[in-house]
Amino acid sequence: MTALTFEATSRRLTVAGVDLHLHEAGSGPLLLLIHGGAPGAYGWGNFGQNLPALAASYRTVIVDLPGYGRSERLPECAAPSGRYAANAAVFAELVCELGETSAHVVGLATGGAIAMAMALDHPEVVDRLVLVSSAGALPLFTPSPSEGQKLIRTYYAGEGPSRDKMRAYLTMMLADPDLITDELVEERYQASLTKVDDIGSPEQLWARVDEITAKTLVMWGRDNRVQGYDNALFLLQRIPDVEVHLFGRTGLWVPFERAARFESLLIDFLEDQS
Repeated sequence: MTALTFEATSRRLTVAGVDLHLHEAGSGPLLLLIHGGAPGAYGWGNFGQNLPALAASYRTVIVDLPGYGRSERLPECAAPSGRYAANAAVFAELVCELGETSAHVVGLATGGAIAMAMALDHPEVVDRLVLVSSAGALPLFTPSPSEGQKLIRTYYAGEGPSRDKMRAYLTMMLADPDLITDELVEERYQASLTKVDDIGSPEQLWARVDEITAKTLVMWGRDNRVQGYDNALFLLQRIPDVEVHLFGRTGLWVPFERAARFESLLIDFLEDQS
């Protein structure tokens, strides 16, 4: 059996004129995972540790956002309706390019907002929706911008990226400092050296989440200092068919910090027929 390594699962696909990089493994219903947008984020970096468990039951695709990892950037003219909508349109077409009519869609942080936009603008391609530490909601009681959002916005300022800045970001993002290894800092730092200039403006998706028709699972860390867990409570109140799971002693990166539990909750949700 071939090991599910970065290179063994790597492939490229041109979608809507954009050269996308992705990882694919497994068979079964299509499961699309969309990563976050913070410095150093890319598909394998956010979800690579989850691929073996998920690929055992699903045709699992981890995609690099346009402009991140090894994916080509979207052209400036691609986002007249907003940043999330532009990416959502590309990923809706990606589902078709993969030979499927629909997919289960998982979005982390910025990827969550894009997954929301897919469910809102292209509901026919989204079977079930999973939002993890997602952007696109509305904080009910935490400050905006949050501590984490302020730190992210200063990462490329001044002298630019550094290992110290990346370590500070990871310390803020993760609840358990023992997870912050030199190898993790170096990986994320190297991935952050190419700055992504996002196109378009982020839409106010929170005003439309009550239109989401897909059955939805929301996962959040109580100690998330980028998107407070009150965002999850907002989604619980507004999305019609939704359930929420909150983790204590967990920050933003639930698929890494709580990998086994994330995987089991996700699979149980996708397989539940109720």
